[in-house]
Amino acid sequence: MNLALLHGRQPLSREPRGDFESPHRLFSNEQLISRFDKWLQVTGKSANTRLAYVGTVKQFAQFLDDKPLNTVKTEDVRAFLAHLFDRGFQSSTISSRLFALRTFYDFLQLGSQVSTIAPRYVQTRKVSKRLPQSISEQDMERLIAAARNPRDLALIELGYASALRVSELASLRVEDVNLRARSLIVRQGKGGNDRIGLFGKSAADALRAYLGDRAKGFVFQPLPPRQQRGGVSRGRYGAWRGFWRDENGMHSVRLGDYEIPDRERARLALDAYLKDKLPHDKAEAPQRRLTTRQIWRIIAGAAKRAGIGHVHPHVLRHSCATHCLNRGMDIRFVQELLGHTSLVTTAKYLHVATSNLQATHEKHHPHGD
Repeated sequence: MNLALLHGRQPLSREPRGDFESPHRLFSNEQLISRFDKWLQVTGKSANTRLAYVGTVKQFAQFLDDKPLNTVKTEDVRAFLAHLFDRGFQSSTISSRLFALRTFYDFLQLGSQVSTIAPRYVQTRKVSKRLPQSISEQDMERLIAAARNPRDLALIELGYASALRVSELASLRVEDVNLRARSLIVRQGKGGNDRIGLFGKSAADALRAYLGDRAKGFVFQPLPPRQQRGGVSRGRYGAWRGFWRDENGMHSVRLGDYEIPDRERARLALDAYLKDKLPHDKAEAPQRRLTTRQIWRIIAGAAKRAGIGHVHPHVLRHSCATHCLNRGMDIRFVQELLGHTSLVTTAKYLHVATSNLQATHEKHHPHGD
């Protein structure tokens, strides 16, 4: 797409220019941010990346108190980063905010909305690289055993077996899972690319038990609400009343007097009364999915019950890669499993997967024995 047209003006001529010329049209901050979002979409950025970058620019515009974004100076960017530091943001978060602003002002310069890219004249402190957090195979077994229901068990098993990101787990659909082949398709993963994922027998068994005969929709959905049947009670003068709740609140009905001999008969009378007034258990559930936050809570709760400390969904992914390397899997296969475009990204797991390094060296090196 022609960037000049994206910015709403005629393309620039190819004749050399001297001093910077002002653009043919000035845009408000809202218009610039909206066009930036469209540009990110055109250039193939994922929805999560677009959301993060656009959110950063909106936060920056709010900090500037609606000062025009195309008049920003280096001092404004430094003041914004200092504001984030004062609020307790980590260095990695501040660096990501700066990178988003650099991308935004790259876009503005390409459209001749600014003459210089102010954020590129700002440096941040070097961010220390953290090693991936993983847990032992024994702790992973304890985490799996702490699942409270078939859905949570399938979630943990599949997250560990296939090394999916939490956003990929949330977006996974039943149509993209092949239980017989023990494979799945990750649609629009990081970078907007599709890839094949694999899982083993344990995850396949857990998925089969959870999904049953369901053949469509999101794999991991909120548990259906319990079908409430109300309750019954007997008043001081012998009258039986039934109580129930629906979307309109609490309700009650008089069921009868001494002609109802006991609570069981009163229960049957209430069931008969509510037969056509409450939704049926087998009504088709709406197409909902677990959010990434809900998945975090499920895994963190299982880890707490298992007594293994703080565990988040990415720990399953890290543990999968680490355990595969420990058991001798080639790092390039791990790269494909994780969906990394660069082997350098996968190589960080080599610093973690050292438990069997000595045995592997003795097995494969000519003078290892």
